[in-house]
Amino acid sequence: MKYEIMMSILFELLSKKTVPAKYLADKYEVSVRSIYRYINCIELAGVPIYTTRGKTGGFSIIDTYRLSSTFLSIDEYNKVLSALISFNENLPEKSLESAITKLKTNCRKDYSQINIQSGNLIIDAGPWGDAVGYKTKIKVLQECIDNKEQLYITYHDRNGDITERNIDPYLFLFKQGIWYVYAYCNLRQTFRFFKVGRIEKANKLGTSFTRKEIDANNLPLNFWESEITSIDVVLEIEPKYLSDVTEWLGVENIKNENGKFIARVKLPNDDGLVSKIMSYSDGIKVLSPTTLKEKILETVNKIKEYYN
Repeated sequence: MKYEIMMSILFELLSKKTVPAKYLADKYEVSVRSIYRYINCIELAGVPIYTTRGKTGGFSIIDTYRLSSTFLSIDEYNKVLSALISFNENLPEKSLESAITKLKTNCRKDYSQINIQSGNLIIDAGPWGDAVGYKTKIKVLQECIDNKEQLYITYHDRNGDITERNIDPYLFLFKQGIWYVYAYCNLRQTFRFFKVGRIEKANKLGTSFTRKEIDANNLPLNFWESEITSIDVVLEIEPKYLSDVTEWLGVENIKNENGKFIARVKLPNDDGLVSKIMSYSDGIKVLSPTTLKEKILETVNKIKEYYN
């Protein structure tokens, strides 16, 4: 436990200019005296720390100090590079490309006898159709986010309605295999999540916008709950479909109850839910609510009538 706290303190010092002893003591639930002992151990390990007194004082590491690149193992370097390279394929960014180049350079310096392998992770968030057009759209959105530039988009909502909007894009969100852009919608006068796949056209307006203050760590990530109602659903899952359904609902929501795989989850109550359940054919059985079972039966009967 002592080692873990010391490592955490070290990264706190590396990421901030000055860290007060009281802050560290409260965070790690130890005494201020213990914090001073941890700091002393870190100094003995060769990290140059200096202490400033006073109301705004605390511990700091000199600006020129850097951890050796050998702080990461070869395997850790591989994983980090692979993830960065794959992510950059979807969201190309100059600063990210620079970081990848620096990591590769450090690897060559410190592990000159070892061939660093990267690229063993692939992320493809685009559709099965025109992937090139999708990446072009992502590129335009990314450039507007970086440059604080307004966008004019043609958007298809979940009801099939098409609107044209002027938006101020702030950031990307990748959730359940889908890219969203979080933006201020000047049409609705509020922040919204827009599915990138539903944006038909995205054109730069050539005008800049002033960013509002947002807390990226506290975004409304269950944003569908504000648009549509949700329902508590109980599903029985056939073993042969367990792997696929787990990717959809998450392994923590599926339990083995008396030899049967049962999922108890809160899901958006819309037509997409019916379609999703039916996509698993006979792999999922709805146990409750009754209204959802009735919707599925109604949809099945409509399909039968259509083909008859």
